[in-house]
Amino acid sequence: MGQEEDLKRKIAVLMCGWNTTFVKAFLNGMQRASENRDIDLYVFNSYDYTEYSGFINYTGFSVFNLINYEDFDGIVLFADLINNARVLEKERQKILKSGKPVICVNKALPDLDCIKIDNYTGMYELLTHMVKFHNCKSFAYISGKETFIDMAERYKAFRTVIQENEIKVPMEDIHTIESSDYNCAYKFFTDYVKQGKKFPEVFVCVNDEVALALLKVAKENNIKVPEDLKVVGYDDWAFARVSSPSLTTIKNSTEEAGYAALNHLLDQTTYGQNIKIKSEPIYRESCGCSSQSQPDISSLSLDMLEIYSKSSSFNSQLNNIEEIFTEAEDVFSLLTNIESYFNKSHEFEGSDFCIFLKSDWSSILINSVENLPLNLSYGAQVQSICSIQDGKKYPREMISTRNLIPNKMKSEGSNIFLFLPIYHHSYVHGYFVTKNNLSLIENKYGYRWSRNFGTSIEHFRKRNMYKQMSQQYLKLSTNDALSGMLNRIGLEKLAKPFYASNKKNGLTTVLFFVDINKMKHINDQFGHLHGDLAVKTVSAAVLETVPKNWLCIRYGGDEFLVVGNSHNYNGEDYCSKIKERLFQKTSVMHLPYNLSASVGTYSVPATSPLTLEQAVEHVDSIMYAQKQEYHRING
Repeated sequence: MGQEEDLKRKIAVLMCGWNTTFVKAFLNGMQRASENRDIDLYVFNSYDYTEYSGFINYTGFSVFNLINYEDFDGIVLFADLINNARVLEKERQKILKSGKPVICVNKALPDLDCIKIDNYTGMYELLTHMVKFHNCKSFAYISGKETFIDMAERYKAFRTVIQENEIKVPMEDIHTIESSDYNCAYKFFTDYVKQGKKFPEVFVCVNDEVALALLKVAKENNIKVPEDLKVVGYDDWAFARVSSPSLTTIKNSTEEAGYAALNHLLDQTTYGQNIKIKSEPIYRESCGCSSQSQPDISSLSLDMLEIYSKSSSFNSQLNNIEEIFTEAEDVFSLLTNIESYFNKSHEFEGSDFCIFLKSDWSSILINSVENLPLNLSYGAQVQSICSIQDGKKYPREMISTRNLIPNKMKSEGSNIFLFLPIYHHSYVHGYFVTKNNLSLIENKYGYRWSRNFGTSIEHFRKRNMYKQMSQQYLKLSTNDALSGMLNRIGLEKLAKPFYASNKKNGLTTVLFFVDINKMKHINDQFGHLHGDLAVKTVSAAVLETVPKNWLCIRYGGDEFLVVGNSHNYNGEDYCSKIKERLFQKTSVMHLPYNLSASVGTYSVPATSPLTLEQAVEHVDSIMYAQKQEYHRING
């Protein structure tokens, strides 16, 4: 199958997926055109968005950096949806250099073919109908701040009909709201009614979302449609067919446009063309006409129930992903938990998908810098941190970024691969790819999934950064600079929890107390520099003798406490070993005095009721007895 597969044609699709209804229908048309033709569609989808600071984030368009146009047989560029001139020009130059056939959607770019859905004609015919058939003379228009070509064409048709029929529309009746969505429109029309503004005969809405919001406000305020107010929309949503009254609107042949676009690319015989797909008015009750057909309300109700159920499930999926990143203690447990979770739960990700991170992902996840620098590159290689094929987990693997997908995802027939970038702010971590699954196109799920995953990575990284900073602070705050041991804060922060842990785990705690002999004499006769040297030398002897995982504490100026346990202690005579090590060190130092120490030991069974402080008093007493014996012998 390998040689045959190499000959399969591949089409790259570049888009921004905010207009979910439009892109889903267009892709459905492309899929229909690719059936039985051994064509794979590679859809590179992203989303721009406005951050809380007001900055428009275009980092997601970095998913286009994955594309090597030379590897494809054609390109479909959603030029109208990619609302960034710099990005479009960059991709246009790269496409022209590759020499591959390309077709833009809804927006013509120099030297590239274009397919347009004719938003103008449908709107022109509908509004002409309102003037000629319903004899309307008073109009208002409402749209969002979006700058898409299709919306501009709808407004152009509105202005043309108004001018041709010599209808005056004051500028205050041309309304621009923040966004052409239901919530913004509902707020606008609610305020419109509260302010007592007079409605025109016809309110022309840029899309059905806005029009349905107006129908809702009209019903709440006893404004009769179409008797008191006529309303028209655009897009022919399913909800427009079952609203009360049913909504007059315009149907775009978006799926047919997708079908035509792919066929045009595969033809590869004509270039420099502008292809138009006509839109069609649908006259219903909101303009005063009878509905042309009766909608299947029961079917739509089931669809709405499914949408609600899927939305609830999707929210749960995002919450679970966040929880995985929050609870993971380290990178290893994070990867294990991600794989384990997606192996059993991948309703939205599909049965064939991979999550790829850049080859240096492990070092990035434990990077201690506060903010990662700008980085839009994916590097030469990426590694799958989770790979599910046919619903089963596959081993992690490293692939060349140019390959885009692992070989096991490839198959005969026509397939569609959806790519989403994984990033946070301006740093790209990797990408997600799913096969024959467009569920993430719906309801802006793709935006929420990819942004949630990127944000979760950053939260995990920041948590590790703060953990490292906390450990460094603890080390600095508990370290005695002169001896290299812990200080008295270390006794509280580390030794006490260590002692409690020994008791909990049934381990005997082993204590050693070390005191430098004749420390006052050394300081008085030879000065404090020699006193410091004595502390350093004795502490070094202790540290070099006892097990590395035991806690060594500078308890006082010339006193040292060692706290260990029976886990790696077999009754060794560390009292003698410490003294022997100290003798070895001083024998080559030629000190003008004899440097020695008294050492006492005491073991505390796990069942002992003694606190650490009480146990230290015991071992101190034992050491003191040895110290008295030393002074008795040495004067």
